[in-house]
Amino acid sequence: MRRLSFLVVVMLCAAACTEPTRETFREPTGIPMQRIKLLTYNTLHGLEPSGLTVKASESKEARQARLDLQFRQLSVIQPDVMLLQEVNPLPEMADKYVAAMKRAGLDYRAVHQVDACGVRVAPGLAVVPGLNNGLAVLARAPLLLRKVEGLKLSGGFGRCDDYMGFQTGELRYALIAEVENPNTGRKLLTVSLHLHSGIERNAFFIQKINEAVQQGKGRREDFEAIVAAMEQDQQRRLDEIRLLVKEIQKLYKVGTYLGVIVGGDFNFEPDDPEYRELEQAGLKDAFSMARPETEVYSLDPQRNMIAGQGLREVPSALRAAMMRLPESQQQKILEGYQKGISQARRVDFLFLMRKPSDSATGCFKEELFGQSDESLSAPGSDHYGVLVTYIADKTECH
Repeated sequence: MRRLSFLVVVMLCAAACTEPTRETFREPTGIPMQRIKLLTYNTLHGLEPSGLTVKASESKEARQARLDLQFRQLSVIQPDVMLLQEVNPLPEMADKYVAAMKRAGLDYRAVHQVDACGVRVAPGLAVVPGLNNGLAVLARAPLLLRKVEGLKLSGGFGRCDDYMGFQTGELRYALIAEVENPNTGRKLLTVSLHLHSGIERNAFFIQKINEAVQQGKGRREDFEAIVAAMEQDQQRRLDEIRLLVKEIQKLYKVGTYLGVIVGGDFNFEPDDPEYRELEQAGLKDAFSMARPETEVYSLDPQRNMIAGQGLREVPSALRAAMMRLPESQQQKILEGYQKGISQARRVDFLFLMRKPSDSATGCFKEELFGQSDESLSAPGSDHYGVLVTYIADKTECH
């Protein structure tokens, strides 16, 4: 066992220290892009925990139908940069996205970072063979793409890489990549991430609990364990954000970047403490710049049947926190929780950061991606993607 542990550590260090290859240099022409499309999309890994392992939550046919729909929809909108989450298994699945776009006549490059791997000691040798889930960034030619790093945000001991990994608990990563326009030589830092989840709608339920106490419907001490569990989830996300911001600021200072794009499944909502933390760090929600006429709800159980199926799931942390409560009170809490998570909400975002001297002269548009068309009963994922388009020419802004 000691030899195996030593072997795992050695292989992890070797994988972590491998330097990604750089694209061939091209002489800049000075022509900037007049329109750029940015997409963040949680693609749904299609797995569910089963004891010490995981199992598929859908048939092979259903999964392939979902992926084929994603490929078709992506080939229609043709994003310049895609920030993907829950891509499984890696690296094969990242290559499948590139190959699917190639069949549609589109040339993409991809980089990736595994964030859930179980124990994997060599290619094809893993405790959970079907698990190598993570993040990907894709950039459409002529854009150049380089992986800067896979930054571990939380999770303690362990690390996940392409073919080797050791994981004792939930790990969270941010995939940081550099996207360069070879026509101008200008670069962007891009980040795809999936923050800690835990009990959903923390701020919403803490407010509801406070209201219940004020109205005499329960004692505050009855809810202390639940509030503590929610605050613990919230604090973990705050710590993840602070670690990411610190790394972004370091990279931003030493690099000549036009700006930073951070996208993903954040597992919080606008005006939550985590949202404000990002704003205070200089990252601005693209939604506020685009100012769409309606909300862009990326997680909508009422309209998205796959998201609706997840309403039956209750986080283990919530069950553990209310164990000492009377059964009748537990039932009320569960009913309130499921009612709350059945509401449409924004949890997937694109945040942008630019230097104060760089002001955008055009406009932003934000819309949902991946909704079902009339002939289909299910979308490609339980989340809708968020598509942001920057248009440089103001005369084309409507």
